[in-house]
Amino acid sequence: MAIKQIAPPGYLMERQARIREAIRNENIPAMLLTNFADVSYVTGFEGDDSWALVASDRIYLISDFRYVEQIGIECPWVKLVVRKHSLPDELGSILKRHKWDRLGVQGEALTLRQKQTLDNVLKPSKTKLKSTLDVMSKLRNIKDSHELGITEAAIHIAQDGFLAMRAQLRPGMTENEVAGLLGYEMRRRGASNSAFDSIICAGANGSLPHYRPSDVPVQNNMAVLCDWGAIYRGYRSDLTRMLFLGKVPVKIRQIYKVVLDAQQAAIEAIAPGVAAKTVDKKARDIISRAGYKKNFGHGLGHGVGRDIHEPLSLSPKSTAVLAPGMVVTVEPGIYLPGVGGVRIEDDVLVTHDGCRVLSTLPRDMDSAQVM
Repeated sequence: MAIKQIAPPGYLMERQARIREAIRNENIPAMLLTNFADVSYVTGFEGDDSWALVASDRIYLISDFRYVEQIGIECPWVKLVVRKHSLPDELGSILKRHKWDRLGVQGEALTLRQKQTLDNVLKPSKTKLKSTLDVMSKLRNIKDSHELGITEAAIHIAQDGFLAMRAQLRPGMTENEVAGLLGYEMRRRGASNSAFDSIICAGANGSLPHYRPSDVPVQNNMAVLCDWGAIYRGYRSDLTRMLFLGKVPVKIRQIYKVVLDAQQAAIEAIAPGVAAKTVDKKARDIISRAGYKKNFGHGLGHGVGRDIHEPLSLSPKSTAVLAPGMVVTVEPGIYLPGVGGVRIEDDVLVTHDGCRVLSTLPRDMDSAQVM
């Protein structure tokens, strides 16, 4: 089915120009995108199970019958190839026509099996594959204004959903019930899904940074760690807050202040040109001086956007340097086995003169008191 091509919106034209410049710098005539977050980033298509082939004068979108109508609505500017065979076979047919000697592929996204299949398919065209590591992740690290608007909407949906869940939270509800209620309230407000499986940790379970909710009940005089986010139009938010039902356990009260001070120091350090590991160190030093060095074992944060964990990281080993347009999480934590844990997380935009915290939920201990 032929679809009339029209010009894409300005933000997509800018992205396409940037990837074409990257392709020229890699000295290749075209690049194959197999990671779907990147396919969507370049084309505007929000479906699935499709590849994009970016050349200097056109973008092929190799998809199938299920998505023909959707592609016509979302991205009529691409050259649609409705496949009747496998994705690699359709790619091979395109390359036979163009006779390109090389093709860039996403080395970080291509599986070994896909690589072997492509090598076999491309033998007749004599096209050689060239791995282009992290080309797309570097482009996606810098969010444009269109992306930032959607990201902020994803944050607001997550926050409003959390407040609605909090208003209904009662002792006796299980962690699973709380997680389900939170997901429901976000979807009521426009989220297509949770950004990841929500982490709801009751009491001592808070010492497990990536705990999976279970049938453990939330009880009076208990701390509850909530780590959640929303997906909205393909972009994700990522937040963490504590909730206290009744009295706050003494040890949790002590480490809450340490974590909050560490997060604030890290946020104040975020600015263009600052090394990501420097921001991590600001938080880590405060936690270490308080005597909890061994209780903060993960990185301070990560990039967030179309993926919940994008390659950009704030950690002791990070080589990244912050630049305007980057969106990162700042999420220090202290985890005490048998006691519980505290983590506070916000999404932060690097601006031209510093940073802006995109999330707006209060972070003080009083605001965490439910009843």
